[in-house]
Amino acid sequence: RKIYERACDNNSSELEARLFIEIAKFEVRMKEFERARVIYKFALDKFTKSEAEGLYNSFAQFERQFGSEESIKSVI
Repeated sequence: RKIYERACDNNSSELEARLFIEIAKFEVRMKEFERARVIYKFALDKFTKSEAEGLYNSFAQFERQFGSEESIKSVI
């Protein structure tokens, strides 16, 4: 986790958006679903949809897999 955090501090916004996706995926692999959701939401507040479309798509896919019915509807 520390390596991911340091990488985010030192990179461009395009690379940083991809790093947030990778961090969230890491948390999913660790079965830390709520932590992954917080990371996605933090990153979504930081970037516009045009800056990080992959981030938005990744979050939508995450919610479809692990979200409640209400959270899935809010993403779509």
